[in-house]
Amino acid sequence: MENQKDAKQLKDWIRSHHLICMGTDFIFETIDQAQLERFETCLKSFGGHVRNIAAVGHWPMGPNRYFKILRATASVPRPGGEIFVQYWASKGSPSTRFSEISN
Repeated sequence: MENQKDAKQLKDWIRSHHLICMGTDFIFETIDQAQLERFETCLKSFGGHVRNIAAVGHWPMGPNRYFKILRATASVPRPGGEIFVQYWASKGSPSTRFSEISN
């Protein structure tokens, strides 16, 4: 049951353009540390792991207010991760919602 919940969450992040596939890696970007921790938990349930986390830019949230954009680079073992790559190919985007700011 937990795996289904985690799979749904990963698919939600793909549709919202927080999670993309780049080569053999998954890239997750957010401004919310709690979401980053949830992403790591979801990956672990599929045998994946986060290899790197970096602050890659600032998201403007009003006058003189910014949030850090956090990028996690992760690996998900294949063939188990193939379902997410296929889902990303049909429902996802080649760039995250923060790509214009973080690059």
